[in-house]
Amino acid sequence: MDAPRNRKQRRAAATAKEPDAFDPASIPLARPPPPGQKQKTKTLLEIAEERQRELYRLYGKQEAQGAATEDGLETQRKKQTQFMRIGPDGNLVPAKQSEVPSSAFPSTSTTKNNDDNDEDTTTDPDDTLSPLIDTFLLSIPLSAMHFTLSYLAAHQYAQDIPVKKLVNESLFAALPVLTFLIHLSHGHIISFGDRDKSSQQPPRLFDLSFSSIRKLMFPPTLRTLVFLPLAVALGVKLVSLTNEAGYYAVMKRAPSIGTLWVWSILEMSAGAAAIGVIIPLAWGVWWMGYMIV
Repeated sequence: MDAPRNRKQRRAAATAKEPDAFDPASIPLARPPPPGQKQKTKTLLEIAEERQRELYRLYGKQEAQGAATEDGLETQRKKQTQFMRIGPDGNLVPAKQSEVPSSAFPSTSTTKNNDDNDEDTTTDPDDTLSPLIDTFLLSIPLSAMHFTLSYLAAHQYAQDIPVKKLVNESLFAALPVLTFLIHLSHGHIISFGDRDKSSQQPPRLFDLSFSSIRKLMFPPTLRTLVFLPLAVALGVKLVSLTNEAGYYAVMKRAPSIGTLWVWSILEMSAGAAAIGVIIPLAWGVWWMGYMIV
């Protein structure tokens, strides 16, 4: 017999030599049975159930379903993964456990450690702020406001505005006093307990219950109990001073009282600050009959 010359003849000769060649005719073709009759051959669902039972028997039900923990998934991955090596005879043989590199199974411990480190390193910016910087960020703007109020009062009542004197009062009198008071009230000298954020839980987002709104607007802290009466008293004193006292008393006392009143309002929550503003205005307009303008 002549040797095959072209590709078609070589493929036909190779197929004829292979005894295990796949024969498409070996797959039986049949129509589905009519309703009420049992299928003679196994369906795909039956084959899948048999395969699932084999998996249960080999790996256990929990690992076969893939609902195990990370350690269980890693164990299942090791069981299902087979590593092969080339033997001395040139064939593939299963590799021993000692021959498998540890890097072949990526561990999830690194990811967990990174997540833990991220949670530990996430801190509140207010906790990392220096106490001195936290104090000056509020005392310096309030001192500038004290100078502004002093300048406006002198511009309204005095003939000449002593700018140098007003600057000295704001720098060497108002700024040190405000710095000490703010440093004390923020707990940098004596801790009052309400600045401990670790024991406070912020209200949940979009929680419209009465208790959550009350805690958000009027937190039951020592800070509110101290600054709310102080703000009301300073506001009433400021309204009474500007309407009844003489011009010299207004020039001397109104800038300091106004600055302390604004500081008291800034130290409170939104609800308490609103009360600290409304009560003095209501007392002056409705009770005392003062004019707003």
